[in-house]
Amino acid sequence: MFRNYFYINRAVTELNNILPGLRIDEIFTQDKNKLYFAIGNKEFPYRHLIISTDQNIPYFQIKNEHYKAKKNSASFFNNLLPDEIINVEIAENDRIIRINLKSAGVYFTIRGRDTNIIIINSDRNYESFKKILCNEEEIINDLLNSTYSANAVIPDLSEFGFSGLQYPELRKLFSRIPKDMFIEAKARTHSDSNEEFKNNLYAVILEVFSENISVFYDEAENKMFFLPASFLKSKENNKAERAENYLNAINKYISLKYKNESSSSIRDEISKYLDKELYKLSGKLNSLRKRIDEGSKEEIYKNFGNLLLTNIHLLDESLFKGENRKDELVLNDYETGNDITVKLNTKIQPKQNIDYYFDKSRDERINYSKSIELFEESEKSYNYLLKIKTEFEKSSTLDELNAVKSKLKIKTDKQPGKKMEDQIKFRHYLIEDKYHVYIGRDSKSNDLLSTKFAKQNDYWFHARGLPGSHVILRVDNSKEVVPKNVIKDVASIAAFFSKAKTAGTAPVAYTFAKFVYKKKGMEPGQVIVQKEKVILVKPGIPANCAVLED
Repeated sequence: MFRNYFYINRAVTELNNILPGLRIDEIFTQDKNKLYFAIGNKEFPYRHLIISTDQNIPYFQIKNEHYKAKKNSASFFNNLLPDEIINVEIAENDRIIRINLKSAGVYFTIRGRDTNIIIINSDRNYESFKKILCNEEEIINDLLNSTYSANAVIPDLSEFGFSGLQYPELRKLFSRIPKDMFIEAKARTHSDSNEEFKNNLYAVILEVFSENISVFYDEAENKMFFLPASFLKSKENNKAERAENYLNAINKYISLKYKNESSSSIRDEISKYLDKELYKLSGKLNSLRKRIDEGSKEEIYKNFGNLLLTNIHLLDESLFKGENRKDELVLNDYETGNDITVKLNTKIQPKQNIDYYFDKSRDERINYSKSIELFEESEKSYNYLLKIKTEFEKSSTLDELNAVKSKLKIKTDKQPGKKMEDQIKFRHYLIEDKYHVYIGRDSKSNDLLSTKFAKQNDYWFHARGLPGSHVILRVDNSKEVVPKNVIKDVASIAAFFSKAKTAGTAPVAYTFAKFVYKKKGMEPGQVIVQKEKVILVKPGIPANCAVLED
């Protein structure tokens, strides 16, 4: 719902409390489908407006502290800059947002695969962030000729009757009203009164503009929600995170989306593993049950051996040669009085035929006993997996899913350039949707993290003078200056995963990973650190940190 017209309209009204008067010094991209506007001032010199043009998740975001990567970034629209922001407006009948500058207009169009950012100056010259897929001139005329407002745009419902109206008909009348708002208004209406439904629909629209926003993931629907806290579905979800405004809510949404994408991936992995293993064990149990139900043939083979031994005089070599060659004998069982046919192998000696049946009797005894033992073990494993499956079906959090995965001892698939052990030993956090942080779980994984996994220009952290996890901040671009606030956030994480966890403040040492090494004979987890710096921080997990693997 975060991308419906009314929430985008709310974002516009919020941006008008922040952006007017600020100067855009640079526009660049360093992530696919994201454009960064440098709008720093004295209070926040590294502040950026971020606009996502991803058709599935278009949004505005403001980061008060963001640093441009020195590598893998590309500049846009620099011939128009610097320029000052006058205000932000929205088209009255479309999801087109216009940021008015002194000399141009920045148009953010939310139109599915045509979602784009286009800058048009006073001479109608234009540039676009992404390739314009439709008729360019038609698009430009549409942007320039639309009516815009910097305020809340509320539809006039007074002249319309809604009694018995279904959503498709409402959509034709008011294309900007999404289905979840229609459903909410319907749920609040307890009669056939047209006026009651109309009032409820008005109330729902106004709540989108004014209410706190609930952000949550619905397990049953496997879907993220971004709704006013007053909505019935929000009230039903006790795990919803709330925000006072759109800009804070979108930050929570993105963080929660990362977590639940990870949860969804792990859930699929566990589900496939359980289905595969249960299927294999089921087939194995059926085969073993059939084998056990057939019974042991130990006595049959033993009787064949005894009969041949008793009638060894009949096993003259001549029976195996020439015209007298036979591949079976009919012998009388003296215990039952019945004739029994015993097959012979004419390629081996008569005595070897006797030994064959005695050996086969012994093997049958062992095999049958092992079949029973294997059936019991397989049945135990099958029942254990059924128990784990029940636990898995009740799991709702990332921690619970990881606990199930751990019990099943599922190994994570390899990723290019990484060893399997590198991926399964560490906690994995993400700061500001960009900076990857890896945390050792024990002495052995600390060694692996610091001496095998870490690259030389990664940052290495550890609580100074206290037992704790080794922590690595991945630096993919060695020329990028990592922001000081990110260094401080990672240090707080390192303090949190140490004996200083409950302290008010704690010293944390950090340096480049290339200055951390081991000498032969050192205990697991012990390393030598050079050129370290020390920072004093409060132990904790920062608010801008998403857990990808705990």
